[in-house]
Amino acid sequence: MITKMPEGKIYEKSGHRTVFFQLARKVEMDHVSNASYYSWLDDEKAAVGNSVRGAQIVEKSDARENPPLNTAIYYDTAGLDILPTGALLRTSCNKITHAFCAFKGKEDKYGVRRDNRHVFDGEEKRAIQRDPSGDRAVSIVRSLMARTDIDHPGNHLERETGICPTSLYPALLLDDLRYTFYVWLDEMDSLRCSIDRAQVRSLREGIGNPEYVPVAEVEIAIYPRISDEVARDPRVVEVIDYLTNSLVERFGSRVTKMIKYQRAAAVLDMVG
Repeated sequence: MITKMPEGKIYEKSGHRTVFFQLARKVEMDHVSNASYYSWLDDEKAAVGNSVRGAQIVEKSDARENPPLNTAIYYDTAGLDILPTGALLRTSCNKITHAFCAFKGKEDKYGVRRDNRHVFDGEEKRAIQRDPSGDRAVSIVRSLMARTDIDHPGNHLERETGICPTSLYPALLLDDLRYTFYVWLDEMDSLRCSIDRAQVRSLREGIGNPEYVPVAEVEIAIYPRISDEVARDPRVVEVIDYLTNSLVERFGSRVTKMIKYQRAAAVLDMVG
């Protein structure tokens, strides 16, 4: 698998708009318990610096006991036309910290995906945080998709896939507990990684399973606000490769190219 850091700025923010060039590896972990995973992570805390010079794994003090709960609502057409493309359009929110709408494009040949976000504030933010799949939240998103006066995630969806953003409505819900750790290189931020333990259910009447089903994966990803200096350091890709291979060897897992939306739709039997 060829991996290459994005060129230019990794993260840019202006007003309501955020653009993030994301490089991440995803390793399926449905069969691995938290106890087994954390045994691996504790071993790697001691070992990673011996394999990648200057690498150090760190966690926040309550990361294992109090993971944040984020809720994503994936939007699609009546025929689920976005699903097979490897791209996505979704809202993501946490009841305390954020609410945004994002279009994330499919991976390029180096594993990089462009993430274009519209960040909500005020009453719109509160409405989405309160009930992410409710009528008011859906109305906010559909109104955003119909706007022609600003650059928003729906514009990027249409440019990349040809799919009209005004044809979208909720397809599935994903509640995600994210247990995060970080990797420093010479005590500078380089990776933000997590095991994501999600519960997913279909929001389409008569399509797929309306009951919650679990999905789990580890994401080894570059830190969004990584400095230009660290982004140019070849050890970033080296430590991504190292941790990915360590997980695969330890648990007999596999790297997946499927995004969460695709994995969720598959386990919910939303596609043939």
